[in-house]
Amino acid sequence: MRTILFISIIGISVSSYLIISTKYSYKKAEQKYDEIVSVYEKSEFDHLQQINQDYLGWIKVEGTNINYPVVQGVDNDFYLTHNFHKEPDKVGSIYMDYRNSNKELDKNVIIYGHNMKDQSMFATLRHFLDEEFFNENKTITLEFSDNEYEWEVFSAYVTRETDWMEVDFNEPSNFLDFAGNMSNKSYNSSSSDINENDQIITLATCTSHVDDERVVVHGKLIKEN
Repeated sequence: MRTILFISIIGISVSSYLIISTKYSYKKAEQKYDEIVSVYEKSEFDHLQQINQDYLGWIKVEGTNINYPVVQGVDNDFYLTHNFHKEPDKVGSIYMDYRNSNKELDKNVIIYGHNMKDQSMFATLRHFLDEEFFNENKTITLEFSDNEYEWEVFSAYVTRETDWMEVDFNEPSNFLDFAGNMSNKSYNSSSSDINENDQIITLATCTSHVDDERVVVHGKLIKEN
């Protein structure tokens, strides 16, 4: 009986430690990104790039708490586990696919972020799966390469497939097929039509259910400032 009680106490202690440790790491990550937001709001692009030369711009998503710097690594692995300061951090960063150009918009600009339990990073992308939210919140804003781009969300879904990761389109018909396929996957309908001259932004995050399952949101470029 004492042995069982002792084991139970150890188990509770370990669980409590892990919960406290996780909350602390989330809070620490939040503070670091709050500092970056403060720098962003008070200074210019060059200042943030002095902190991290991989800095490309800034992303905001209407109706969510997504308001983060966007970086780009030499692969799609580094910023999974490193923050904006390039420090090891399980919260990671919001980062653009390494295959995308860091100078100009590609036909499909892909940006990744973690689905954190404290609702930070890209966790709130899943709200677009809800029809009411999808219909009322359409705008993605990306500051990139000295311009501000506005995108209109036209598709959101959960998938284990990877066809949404395409960035190279040899023919206009390939892009149209891609866009049509992404639109057809959407849990909610959209009135947006995609033509061969359009450009798409793709935001992706993991789900909490299956390791290779992703929430994917697509937007169509509608304005450039």
